[in-house]
Amino acid sequence: MSDFTSNFWSVFIAGVTILSILACLALLVISGKTKAMTAADNTTGHVWDGDLREMNNPLPRWWVGLFVLTCLFAFAYLYLYPGLGSYPGSLKWSQTGQFDAEVARGNEQVAPLYARFAGMGPEQLSKDPEAMAIGDRLFLNNCAQCHGSDARGSKGFPNLTDKQWNWGGTPDKIHETIAKGRMGVMTPMAAAVGSPEDVRNLANHVLSLSGAPHDSVRANLGKEKFMVCAACHGADGKGNPAMGAPNLTSGIFTHGPGVEAHIVNMINNGKTGVMPAWESKFTPEQLKVLTAYVWGKGGGVPGAPAAAVADAASVSVENGIVKFFFATGKADVASGADKALAEIVAGVKAGKKAIVSGYVDSTGSAAQNEELAKQRAVAVRDQLKALGVDEGSIDLQKPDNVEAGAGAQARRVEVKLM
Repeated sequence: MSDFTSNFWSVFIAGVTILSILACLALLVISGKTKAMTAADNTTGHVWDGDLREMNNPLPRWWVGLFVLTCLFAFAYLYLYPGLGSYPGSLKWSQTGQFDAEVARGNEQVAPLYARFAGMGPEQLSKDPEAMAIGDRLFLNNCAQCHGSDARGSKGFPNLTDKQWNWGGTPDKIHETIAKGRMGVMTPMAAAVGSPEDVRNLANHVLSLSGAPHDSVRANLGKEKFMVCAACHGADGKGNPAMGAPNLTSGIFTHGPGVEAHIVNMINNGKTGVMPAWESKFTPEQLKVLTAYVWGKGGGVPGAPAAAVADAASVSVENGIVKFFFATGKADVASGADKALAEIVAGVKAGKKAIVSGYVDSTGSAAQNEELAKQRAVAVRDQLKALGVDEGSIDLQKPDNVEAGAGAQARRVEVKLM
């Protein structure tokens, strides 16, 4: 037995509980037999408001009976159920056991529903409306707390709709990630890199790998220092799925924006990310459907459903104008924004102004669409600010043609220099 554990507290709590019930019964008996000093009229002598007198009558029998029954019920309950320290009760009931039984009963009830999906592969499941409706419910109840209801994640939690899968984006790898969980560790590397200036140089080299705004002089100086990172991220910076090392050429940074300060912080302090294992919570059939649902969100994975990719957020540069396209009803900026905005950022630093215009499509409520267009423009503005652009150099403007038709082309924000 450990020096720090014993059954003392279990025995103590059980003893105090039993003694407390016995003390209540003893108090009842004593109060019933004790005679108070009373006057000839059976009063105690206490008088209130001139007429209200305290009588010395015994407790009503029905009340005494209920009190005794309550104490007997307490003894019976504590014998059958846990309550006396570590004694589990003769019925061996527990919250965990009841939960497991209810889960098993629920799984048994839905088993016929999942049986229809037994012979389907991930691609078939991702195109089956019923399977995806079930997958959506499983995702919202268990995964959305971290990855968001739209699966686009947030700071520190991966976006499941982009092109970066640190541990692999095939159905088998996604299934493994959900079932077994993952732990990604970025160790602090400042000591191996060198001085604070060396760390800044390395950070700029990392930014240069994806074409994000960076100091080219520092990036060249930091290229040699990147060798300390190559063991995990590869000499070309394209990552290693076997180790969960991200592709640094994608411009996607899960734990912060693609700016020098964030990269410096990661090099200096490192980061540990944990994806818990869900194998014990889901049945094999549920894992299969959830895997297909996550894979079916798109993210640019070869073979992903075309509909999912078509509705996903994206970014492009046409004639010096950066165009952000958004998923239906969403205001989340697509990955790769840092690289696309590099020319805009450089132009602002040269003294120009960034004009941001948010368009809407012609479907749905006009008022809601206009508000959504504003939210999208603000999201792009915030992306520019994260890249170091002063808010005073950003001008949010309502486009001349507010209604830009329907479809993905209409759900866009344009950024240009003036």
